[in-house]
Amino acid sequence: RVIMRTFDIGGDKIAPETAEEANPFLGWRGIRICFDRPDLFMNQLRAILRASTRKNLAIMFPMISSIKEVHQAIEFVKKAKTELRSKKIKFDDKILIGVMIEVPSAALTAGQISAEVDFLSIGSNDLTQYLLAVDRGNSLVSNLYQTFDPSVLITIKHVINAGHKNGKWVGICGELAGNPLATALLIGMGMDELSVLPSVLPEIKKIIRSLTYTDMVVLAREALGMTTVDKVEACLKSFLKKHCPDIPIEHGFKT
Repeated sequence: RVIMRTFDIGGDKIAPETAEEANPFLGWRGIRICFDRPDLFMNQLRAILRASTRKNLAIMFPMISSIKEVHQAIEFVKKAKTELRSKKIKFDDKILIGVMIEVPSAALTAGQISAEVDFLSIGSNDLTQYLLAVDRGNSLVSNLYQTFDPSVLITIKHVINAGHKNGKWVGICGELAGNPLATALLIGMGMDELSVLPSVLPEIKKIIRSLTYTDMVVLAREALGMTTVDKVEACLKSFLKKHCPDIPIEHGFKT
């Protein structure tokens, strides 16, 4: 399956229009631009639907912050379907719809959101910076951007549990998903899918194949009970060194 994310622009990405914003990461980006530019949004939705005839596409909405936005986005999809139907253009009427969980408000209401969609995907980069109030592109505070912070892990676990409670699968993308040090932890927490760069895929697969699910669950329980980043990292490094000695552990040092 190919998951097509609707325009995830703004913030550190090029926006369709120049906008003067003091805090672009908290401003006009992602789904917010789509709602304000329905012509742009509808063009993309129609294109995705037209390409879905083989039934191997899914739609995912970024920067969702409330259940109201989920409902609004789904209405746009329904409208695009109606337009294509009127023109007798074929598409997958049961195309799966998912939401990116990267805003704390969406993470906290993941139970309500997952009840309305087919899957969730945690955007670890933005979720981390929003939870910790740290601009990940700011060198003055980059040392405070810690993906293994206990608050980040607890939030991720909450989202996984909320999605599973509603029978929906949960994935993760971003730096954390492709960090070999986090692989066993994420799967042990119940993560269903890891979206990683091709360059680290062989390592990730090797780690998964070297472990039992029981071992990963035990690791996750232990890590979730820790109170500092240092303790979590030490635990993960020790686990990886013991169970996967062939994996260069320094790859997992950057968090």
